[in-house]
Amino acid sequence: MGVGRALLFGTLACVPGVLLALIGWVMSGSPEEWDTTLWLSCYAPFFGCIAVGLIIGWRDGENPDLEA
Repeated sequence: MGVGRALLFGTLACVPGVLLALIGWVMSGSPEEWDTTLWLSCYAPFFGCIAVGLIIGWRDGENPDLEA
């Protein structure tokens, strides 16, 4: 269950990642040529969202406060 949930969350995290990457690209001036600043403004938000989605999905869903 953990791997499937992690892959699902990582896949679903692509949507906000794409939106954040688009916002970063526009804020960086919408450059026509590739530049090293695009790593920070475009690629980091996209892959960061995917990584956070994978981490959240991989975590165990048990909450010790709710156990009897």
